[in-house]
Amino acid sequence: MSNLGRFDDCLYAVVSTVGGECGLLWCDSGKEIPQLLRVYPACPDRKLLQRAVQKEYSRARLFDGVLPKWLQPASLFLVAYYVGDKRKTKQIQPDWRWLKQYLFWQGQTDFTRDVLAATFKIKSGTTMSYGELARNINRPRAARAVGGALARNPWPVLIPCHRVIGSDGSMTGFSGHGAIATKKRMLAIEQ
Repeated sequence: MSNLGRFDDCLYAVVSTVGGECGLLWCDSGKEIPQLLRVYPACPDRKLLQRAVQKEYSRARLFDGVLPKWLQPASLFLVAYYVGDKRKTKQIQPDWRWLKQYLFWQGQTDFTRDVLAATFKIKSGTTMSYGELARNINRPRAARAVGGALARNPWPVLIPCHRVIGSDGSMTGFSGHGAIATKKRMLAIEQ
């Protein structure tokens, strides 16, 4: 997240869901297309979320108001996701064009972009191993590198890195609040 230092005015919003408090961190300088810098998966309470945001970006200010129209698809998706309504989340999930336009891609390598694009395509209720994902991007020996790229995914839930598991079916790696327990809970929501 070191590239965030170039933004002087970042905002974050708390999105209340049945799964807890999610966060959206963005910058809208008014000069360029606004950028969604980070999505924070559900935390049990607002204070934990605020600490997570402040740890990564201490200058972020809490936004209190109606979310900008461009950001509403992400907010609506998070709310529907944690309810567990697969049909509704499929209908309102931001598409890849939206993600390419509004996500802050600067600083992401081509490899990481390929990993995140392939991860976005994993359907709800299914999983894929790190090795399978590596093969899908024509890098069959890059399973560990895939894991590293997913560990740095700034947009969990929108880009569902929780759907990637060990080749033996084990739950490995999740950098969001609650780690593996959160990953298991997210996969259970999708079943």
